[in-house]
Amino acid sequence: MNNIQGSYTSFASQLSLEKDDILFIASDIKQMALDSRSNGERFDVNTFVESFQDVLSDGTLIIPSYTDYLKNGETFDPTKSKPSTGALANKVLRRKDFIRTNDPLHSVFAWGKHAEEIANINSDSTLGKGSVFDFLYSKKAKMICIDVDFQNSLTFVHYIEEKEKVSYRKPYNWKMKIIIDEVEAEKVFTFHTKKPWILTDLYGLQFQSAKDGINQLYSFNKSTVQFFELYKMNDYILDYMKSGNKLYTISLKHFIKTITKRILRRK
Repeated sequence: MNNIQGSYTSFASQLSLEKDDILFIASDIKQMALDSRSNGERFDVNTFVESFQDVLSDGTLIIPSYTDYLKNGETFDPTKSKPSTGALANKVLRRKDFIRTNDPLHSVFAWGKHAEEIANINSDSTLGKGSVFDFLYSKKAKMICIDVDFQNSLTFVHYIEEKEKVSYRKPYNWKMKIIIDEVEAEKVFTFHTKKPWILTDLYGLQFQSAKDGINQLYSFNKSTVQFFELYKMNDYILDYMKSGNKLYTISLKHFIKTITKRILRRK
């Protein structure tokens, strides 16, 4: 594990980033804020974001702003729907220099060189071909996970599962309302989701990818940071699956709970 320290304002500059990189950040910034307070420094989210913008002067910064609490048939408003991806995304929602994409479940905030290209993504699949995850793969983006496990941050793995047409997931057609420039439109798209008895389990992948050096681990003060290239992680996951390793577990309890919810919703 690489050990780096200092002010949160120097964190981005201590990573192996090039000025033209495309960087995807998944985060829980609570520990960084606590460390800053312990060091007599006020943690400012905008300053933290801008420290990455300074490093990525000719690159692109992407922050997930998923709304995975929305259900089939509900409404997504990119300007108002609260992200379920933490404090960083909710702060960026108030900024004017990021563009939010229109995917009703897996929107992202984008800033920089490729922001307009990302904003124009309009895939029929929220996870698969033509989605933002396809963009991340094709452009060889990098990803950092700040104090979050793969289990709660590596949505990219579901893009791979959809490409590979895994048997434990299946496509569902969802119909959502999207509000763009105060005009409501209906969008039908595919959500490739797990079957009712399946639970995602990425702890083994996280451990093994770190052990094999694909996932680089850093400690920053008291925070744990994972850093990797999504193109390489894609190939690693494919090999991981082909070797018989699973990205899921089977749960009878989860199956009963899911079916019960579906029955109650119909009543």
